[in-house]
Amino acid sequence: MKRTLHILLSLLALMLFSGNIHASGRASVDSLVRDSSASARRLKSYTIIPKGDWQIGMAASYMNISTDNSDYLLIIDGSTANASILDISLQGGFAYMNNQTAGLRFKYSTGHCAIDASTLDLLGNFSLEIDNIRTKYLSYSAFLFNRSYIGLDRLARVGFFIDAALGYVRSRTDIFAQEVHSSYSTNDKFSLVLSPGIVYFPMNNVSIFASVSLAEISYNHSKGFKDGVFVGDRLFFKAQSKLNLLALSFGITVHL
Repeated sequence: MKRTLHILLSLLALMLFSGNIHASGRASVDSLVRDSSASARRLKSYTIIPKGDWQIGMAASYMNISTDNSDYLLIIDGSTANASILDISLQGGFAYMNNQTAGLRFKYSTGHCAIDASTLDLLGNFSLEIDNIRTKYLSYSAFLFNRSYIGLDRLARVGFFIDAALGYVRSRTDIFAQEVHSSYSTNDKFSLVLSPGIVYFPMNNVSIFASVSLAEISYNHSKGFKDGVFVGDRLFFKAQSKLNLLALSFGITVHL
């Protein structure tokens, strides 16, 4: 009898012990699954720009459009028109924390547009005769910028960034009618620009990047002159949110 009772008590203890192990194992597995699911939902950002990183770089963009290769100038009938834009910028920055850089950017822009004797047709409802018009554009600008990075890989080679820049732009547009300098306008602009981009490190201390303007808010003061005489000015705010492919730029940065 005592031997039978001893065997029953041993079996009961073994069952309770195995049940605790099974419950503990299941709880551990469930916890691991929950942690894995939460990690999959989160976008993990790796450090691609370490704190204390100094940066010196430049960027450039060039675009040439004409009635032969662009839909922008389809409103001009019966002639050949072309336009070109060149942007060159120099910048320097410092990483005040991981993946955050602040700095200063200087930019030079120039462009021209030429239209021979032609007809400007607006949606078939309005037309305007144009005879040998030339325009020339020139601007200088300075911006304070902050660039926020998101590293995409453990090796810190590829990442996205969003660039917020606040600055001043001084520009002038000259108009030539039949090779005669007839009038010009100047514009002073204070603007806030948001530009996303992608960056890649082919070497540890050199990166290349591409960025495009996405949104801009600006305050403008334009003045018009004809034959050297002031004819009027205009103050206005401007806000736009669109992917501006004309502002697509490519650059290179050296990291010290």
